[in-house]
Order: sequence, then C-alpha cells, then structure tokens
Amino acid sequence: MSHWDDAGLFERYPAAHALPPGVRVDPSKHPARWLVDGEIREVGHAAAREVTSRVALRDGDTLVEPLLGHEAQLTPDDAREALAAARRAWAGGEGAWPAARSAQRVAAVARFADAVAARTDEIATLLMWEVGKPLAAARAEVTRSVEYIRDTLAEFERLRAEDRVPQTGTAGGRTHHAVTERRPLGKVLCVAPFNYPVNEFLTTVVPALLMGNVVLAKTPRFGVLANGVLLDAFRACFLPGVVAVLPGDGRHVIPALMGAASADVHCRPAAEIDVLAFIGSEAAADAIVRSHAVPITLHKVLGLGAKNAAVVLPGADVEAASSALVKGALGFNGQRCTAEKIVFVHRALADDFVARLAAKVDALKVGMPWDDGVAITPLPEPDKLAAMRALLDDALAHGARVVNAGGGRGLYSLMRPAVVYPVREGMRLHHEEQFGPLVAVSAFDDVDEVLAWQRRSPYGQQAAVWGPPATAGPLARALARFVARVNVDDVCQRGPDAFGFTATDKSGFGTLSLREALLTFSRPVLLQSPDAATLAAVVPHHPPA
Repeated sequence: MSHWDDAGLFERYPAAHALPPGVRVDPSKHPARWLVDGEIREVGHAAAREVTSRVALRDGDTLVEPLLGHEAQLTPDDAREALAAARRAWAGGEGAWPAARSAQRVAAVARFADAVAARTDEIATLLMWEVGKPLAAARAEVTRSVEYIRDTLAEFERLRAEDRVPQTGTAGGRTHHAVTERRPLGKVLCVAPFNYPVNEFLTTVVPALLMGNVVLAKTPRFGVLANGVLLDAFRACFLPGVVAVLPGDGRHVIPALMGAASADVHCRPAAEIDVLAFIGSEAAADAIVRSHAVPITLHKVLGLGAKNAAVVLPGADVEAASSALVKGALGFNGQRCTAEKIVFVHRALADDFVARLAAKVDALKVGMPWDDGVAITPLPEPDKLAAMRALLDDALAHGARVVNAGGGRGLYSLMRPAVVYPVREGMRLHHEEQFGPLVAVSAFDDVDEVLAWQRRSPYGQQAAVWGPPATAGPLARALARFVARVNVDDVCQRGPDAFGFTATDKSGFGTLSLREALLTFSRPVLLQSPDAATLAAVVPHHPPA
C-alpha cells in the first residue's frame, strides 16, 4: 500500500442499493450511437466499448465501476464517410446550409438551444457520472451552454447589423461606399476536452454552424454519453451532412479527417478540413496539425495547457485572496486550464497566507458528486492519482511539505487536495501543469522573481494579482507582456462570455467567446463601389432580412 493511500475514503463510495433514485442511470438507454449525414446510427457491441464511471460503487470489500452505456468505436472508413457527407453539404460554399439566409441559420440554432435546454437534467446526470463533476456544477455547465448559444444569437444579430451599415472613405480624391459581409470558412473539425465536455463542445460547434460552416465534431474521451444526448437535437435542427458527431478513439478518427485532400468538382485541390478547433494538450494538438494534408492552409483555434500564476503582494487582503484562490485553484478538482496552478506569495505574508489556505482546503467536503455541498469529487482519469502522487513525491524529495492534514492521500479515484509549500525551482510543480487537486505555493522576496518565472514559462494564458493598486498596477502591466489576461483581485477564469477568451505562447491560438468566436469561424468580404446607388442595388438588403 502506498503511503498516500487513505483507506478511510472507502466509505465515501456508496453501495449500489444506496444510490439516490434521481441519479441512477439505465445503460440500456445509452447505446453506442453516432450521427452522420442526418442519420443517427446505432452500432452493435462488437463495434462499441463499455462506458463505465470512476464514481465507483462498493461491492463488499471492493470498488466497481458502474456501467453507464456504450460508445461507438468508429473506424477510419466511418470518419471518411462523415467527411464525404460534410463535403456534399458544403459543396464548395454553395450548399444549402452555407448559402442559407442568416435568418434560417438563426432559427435552426435557436431551435437547437431549446432542445438542449429541455434535456438539461439528463445531460447533467451523465456529466456527473462520466467526469465526476458535482451535480450542481454539471447542471450549471448545461445551463451556461444554453445561455451561451442564446447570447451568441443576439451577438450575431448585432454583428450583422453593424456590418451592413454602409461605410464611406476617400482615396485618390474619390468617395467610396462599402458594406461588409461574412462568409464561412468551410469544413470545421471540433475536438472538445473532457473537463467541460458539453460547454467547450458547444462553444465551438455552435458559432461555427451559425456562420454557415459544416462541422465534424469529435467527442471527448469522457463525456461521450452526455454529448450523445445531443444527437437527436442536431438531427432535428440541421440539414443532413451539416453536423457529424463522431465518438471513438481519436487516433483512428482524426487522422482520417485531417490527412484527407480533395479534388472535388466544387473546389480546387486542397485539404478537406479547413478549420481545427481543438482544446486539449499541446502534444495532441501538434500531432493533429502535423497530420493535416496542407498544414499552412489550416485555420487554427487552439486552447492548450496553462500554468497560471496568482501573485499575492504586500498589503493584499490575505483572507479574501486565500478564500478566492481555494476556488480558483481547486474548482472541479483543479481540472481547469484556467485554474491557478501556482501561487506566489510575498515572504512577509507567506506563513499567514499558507495557514489560512490550508485551513480552507481542509474544510472542503470530499465525496460523491451528488452529495450536498461537495467540493472534491472522483477524478475521471484512471492514472490521475498516480500522476499527482509522482508530483508530490518529487516536491517532498526537494524540500517541500504538504501543509494541510491528509493532503494528497486518496483511494481509487478520490484524492484529498494538497497544499504544497514551499515550491521552488528544481521541483516539477514549479513549472509543470498539474491539472489536478494540488495547490503549489511559492514564496518570493521581489516581484522580479515572479516576472523571471513568467518570462521562462512556455505558457501564456492568464495571471492573477492581489494587492494595493499602487503595486498591483505595475505588476499587472508587466505580466501583460507574457499572458493574454491579467485578473486584478480576482481569480483566473474564462467568463464572462462577452470577454474574449484567448492565450499566447504554448497556451493557445485564436480567440473564442461570443463575438470573437463568430469572427474566428468566418472571413469578412468587403463589397465596394464609388457609387452608393450601385452598391445598394448589388447589396439590396439594409439591414438583411
């Protein structure tokens, strides 16, 4: 038995007969299905894998993973069939969907939002079992996704109205008149992550569709059943071939899509996939991009790894900072790219801050995702505890300690979060992204030490600064040279969705969130004439219907 094992956590797992009735899942209602060319296909067990949950159940003295349903294991030929359907729907940009009037696309997406909202509880329950997310947070993920879709529709209408307002300018002594129209980019491959498998799935798929693209959506390895609930809504709301939902092993599905090239009658010879929207690891993204038939032509939207730093300066409200950073670092067990992965605290505050932080972490409730007030829940990846323990062992071997009671101890898929201090250079936790329930705390004497760390870091997503404006302001401006967002007296986060969500360096490429996503999945076309009447005749709809 490992010195990190905690046999006392065994009782936190329920027996099957003790499950609350409202959270039970019937596996027979979740067969292996996928969506292609407007058709939902169900595959037999020979072409499927069992989907089980790390939210384990007690069976005597052992823990067993309950069966939730089945996932279709698609082949490269299946992927190529979906691609052929997408090619027909795109038709060189002249298909029924890309050529549809904006009002038609708006109506389809609005119907889709209503269909998702109607199945919120079913989707949330599957999310809870598949990724271990607290049930309240799972419901919030679905609700936020529906709100995002509706907010995107409203932003789309604003963008259309702004684009079609005539512009004027002068050149060579002549007045020119112009309006902007936006055109889709083509066939989009969306690959979602497991930590927000519904929200991150829809925040790329929906804006891509709304702008007139066709989408091939690869479901994440955890969350496939939750996304499977969406198949009926996709089929009912969109034309055949406009959306494909592809479960299975990405190593079989994605290369068959990315490596394909076309000499279709509708377009010049080119790669089939025009846009990659991917959220996950840098290594996976690099492999996918390299497998593309013509990488230089690929439009990329990438959300990758992060090692977001929080900095607590002299004069900061230590109580407020420690309370916020417990949530910032350990929301959904720390499995968020936007989580604070290391906290730099001024040495004069370090003992007080660490003590407060440790006490607050110890107060977090560890248990099953349906438990009231639960904060720490089972981790979905089978090897996650071993990976976290390797980081802890390395830190302890180099002089750090776990400062909260029981931190790092765990059993099967549950792990008590650990506050690790002092984290220094030479420890893996000092520079590696943990993506789990470890809070790394490092003391500093001068902010130049923090800036030197950020300068060396390959990551550039966000940072958080806590302290008086006189010192927080200069540090925030300095950090802005290296990251895409600096939060002052607040935690790192994606929202509000009206803000652009982006990153730099190895943390990402491109911008998402409402308007930015609409712009990302389209290209502007300027229609111009020196004669206003001629322009109005060519582009008669002001504003468009």
